[in-house]
Amino acid sequence: MALAKLGMAAVVLGMLLAGGMCPGSQPGAGGVTSSGLFVYIVRAGGGSSLWVGNREGSILGQLGVGFYPPSTPTDGASLSPDRERVAFAMPTDGQLNDIYVIARNGQSPPVNITNSPTVNESDPDWSREGNSIAYAANGDIWSIRPDGSAQSNLTNTPDLVEADPSWSPDGSRIAYTLNPDLPNSEIETIDLYTATRTPVAADKDLDEFGPSWSPTGGRIAFSGRPISGQFATEVVDIYVVELGAGQRRNVTNAKGDVLCVGPAWSPDEAQIAFRGTRKGEPYSHIWSVRPSGSGAGLLVSESGRSETYVDWR
Repeated sequence: MALAKLGMAAVVLGMLLAGGMCPGSQPGAGGVTSSGLFVYIVRAGGGSSLWVGNREGSILGQLGVGFYPPSTPTDGASLSPDRERVAFAMPTDGQLNDIYVIARNGQSPPVNITNSPTVNESDPDWSREGNSIAYAANGDIWSIRPDGSAQSNLTNTPDLVEADPSWSPDGSRIAYTLNPDLPNSEIETIDLYTATRTPVAADKDLDEFGPSWSPTGGRIAFSGRPISGQFATEVVDIYVVELGAGQRRNVTNAKGDVLCVGPAWSPDEAQIAFRGTRKGEPYSHIWSVRPSGSGAGLLVSESGRSETYVDWR
C-alpha cells in the first residue's frame, strides 16, 4: 500500500507536564530519557505508518521509511524492553496480517517473523525479558521469539476466543481479553506454568477488553464499556484494577464525551496512555491520565489524522 510520508514537526505533545511543539528528529536520534519512549500507529489519507517518540519531543520520527515492504501497521505495535526494536502487525502482500519486527534506528527494513500466509495475527506484546513476543491468532494467544523461532500456542482453546495479550512483568502470566466479539467480554490471566485461568474484574455489567499489565505487576488497566440489557453502551473508559485487593476504579470517567481504549502504562507507572476519540469527531488521538484519575490531557495530537495503538516503555 502506498504511504505518504507525514510531516514530523506538526506533532503536538499536549500532556500537562510537557506541552508545546516538538522539534522533528530521526527515530534513532537523541538519548532515551526517564520518561521512556512510546510507539504508535498513525492513520491518514487511507494509509498507516509507524511512529516513535518521547514525552519531551527530543525523539520523534516515522519508522520504515524508504524500505520494502513499507511499514503499514494495522493491529498493534509494541516496543522491546531495550527500546531498540518494534514489533507490529501488518498485512503481507495486502492480505492477512503477519507479525513484523523493525529496528528503531531506521537502518534496516522490517522482518516478517511469523510468515503465516493463511493466518491473521494481531496485538503483539513484547515480554519484559525481551526474549518473546505474544500475539493473537486463530482465537488463541501465541508466542514467538524475536528471531522467528520457538512459535508456540499458549492457550490452545478451540472453544474460546482470546485476544489482546499483555505479559506480566516476570513473564509467568499473560492477561488477555476473553471472547472479544461478545458484548460481555472479560479480562482473564493465564499462568503459563500451571495453565490456571483467573478472572481479573469479573463484572457482568461491564464489557472488558484490551488489558495492560503495570510495570510493577500489581495492577492491570483495561478498557470497559457498561452493558445496558444485552447491549454495550457508547461509553468507554479506562479502568484500573488492583490485583491483590480486587478493587476496580474508572480513571478516565469521560461519560461518553471521549471514547477511551487501549491503555498502556508509562515505564514509571505514573501515567497511562490511551487512544481517545472525542464524541462526534472522526479522528482519535493519544491521551494520558494518572492512575489516580487526575491530570488527563493529550499526549500526541495532529489535526487531519488519527493516532492509535500506543505502547509505552
